[in-house]
Amino acid sequence: MAVLSLRKRQKLDRSKRILEVARTRFQNEGYGKVTIESIAAEADVSAVTVYNYYETKANLLLALVKESDVRLISQLNCLIDELPIDIRDAVASFGQIMRRHAITYLTKSTWREVLAASILEGGKQFGHTYRDLDRTLIELMLVLVKAYQRRGTLSGDIDSDTLADTLFAVQNIRFFLFISDENQTEEDANTLFQRDISVIFADKLKPNLKDVT
Repeated sequence: MAVLSLRKRQKLDRSKRILEVARTRFQNEGYGKVTIESIAAEADVSAVTVYNYYETKANLLLALVKESDVRLISQLNCLIDELPIDIRDAVASFGQIMRRHAITYLTKSTWREVLAASILEGGKQFGHTYRDLDRTLIELMLVLVKAYQRRGTLSGDIDSDTLADTLFAVQNIRFFLFISDENQTEEDANTLFQRDISVIFADKLKPNLKDVT
C-alpha cells in the first residue's frame, strides 16, 4: 500500500508540474505555438508521459479549465454563504467573481482558445466536459435564486430554473465579450452586466426591494 501511495503522489506531482508549465507557456507564447514536447521538457518528464496523462494538447487546456473551476466554485460558494440583501447585487457579484478569477488564472487570449476549442470540439470530450462545468455553475446560480425566493424578496411564482439559466447565459455573453476585447476592462464589464441585471429584474422583485440601490 505504501508503494502505491508513493506512486500516486509522484503521479500527482508530475501532473501538477505539467499543468503549471502548460499554463505558463500558453500564457506567454500562445496556445498555438506551444507543443507537448516543449511542455514535457520544461516539466522534466518525457513527452510520452504527457501524452499518457492527457492524450492531446486540447485536453491539457481542458484540465486547466477544470482546475480553474474548482477554485472558482470555492469563491462562489463563499458568496452564496453570505448573500447580500438585494439579489441584483448577488448576481452582479457572481459575474464579477467569474471574470476576475478567469483573468487571474488565464489571460484573455488563452480563454479565447478555450472557447474556440469548446466550439470546434463540441461533440468530443472537450465539448462535453466544458458543458458539464457550465452546468455546475448554473446549479450554483440556481441555489442563489432559490435563496432569495425563500427569503420572500423574489417572487416564488418565477420559474427558478429558467431564471438561473437566463442569468448565467447573460453573464456568459458578457464574459465572451469581455475576453474578446482586449480593451474592455473589468469595470466596463461589470457596468454592462449590472445594466442587464436591472432590466431582467425590473418587474420581478417584491415592492420593498425595487428601490434598493
